[in-house]
Amino acid sequence: MTMKIPSFDSISPTAKYLLLNKALTTIPFAKEAAGIIFGENSIKYVQERLTSLGSILRILHFEMRYRSVDNALSNIDIKNILEFSSGFSFRGLDICKDPGVCYIDTDLPQIIEKKNIIIQELSKRFCNYPIDNLFMRALNILDDNAFTKLISLFPAGPIAIVNEGFLMYLDEGQKQKICKIIYNLLSIRGGYWITADIYRKKNKEDPIIEDFFDDHGKQFLKEHRVDENRFESFEAWEAFFKNCGFEIYKKIETSSSQISSIKFLAKVPRDKLEEIKRRKRIRETWILKIND
Repeated sequence: MTMKIPSFDSISPTAKYLLLNKALTTIPFAKEAAGIIFGENSIKYVQERLTSLGSILRILHFEMRYRSVDNALSNIDIKNILEFSSGFSFRGLDICKDPGVCYIDTDLPQIIEKKNIIIQELSKRFCNYPIDNLFMRALNILDDNAFTKLISLFPAGPIAIVNEGFLMYLDEGQKQKICKIIYNLLSIRGGYWITADIYRKKNKEDPIIEDFFDDHGKQFLKEHRVDENRFESFEAWEAFFKNCGFEIYKKIETSSSQISSIKFLAKVPRDKLEEIKRRKRIRETWILKIND
């Protein structure tokens, strides 16, 4: 029997916005989850509005960020994985098809409660494998005791701590605190921290990204001081992590062949494509390890 899906009207506009954008890609379970939560018409609506260069680059950006984390995980081959502040991303549901993986998916209680319902429904409809190695847990990531308690649920062996789309909401003091927590955990268990949040401050004069976000998105970024929370350069990020006891194990590259949304660029004029190629990178994904 199919589970009755409750109303998800309380899902934040930002979470809805991100999931509907990912639904236009082949990111595992993104389209299926968006269809269950918001309906197929919502997905069609987003696709119909995918007419500007900024909106196309937005889809590419979010898919590339997601794929980069998958690439990073394949580089370290660790089976104990904790993803914090995962939002409505379903990476854990996809990865747990490997029975050797233990995956802990975390976010704030109100998000995990809703997400768990969707996970169960997605599993019933689309998964031909058990998901008893996927654990959904509430977590305030700045609570070191709660973080340590969750890590203890893993079997023996090193751990991979993963995040995508979170550090830009933290000021420098909060970033230092999460670094200290993760440093202590990796000192005990061994392993790596994968973060896709290495954003440098963007060039505000860049006309290409003018319509990257709609008015709601721009207001959200302003209210949360997202650009102010970035560092000026990748070198500044590296120096910050070094001061917190980390070093870069590897910077992750993502091939265009991995990006399903690259097809949307077919409508973009050649001169604009050349302009895009010349733009400086604003984000990277790094695998970090503690300094030896």
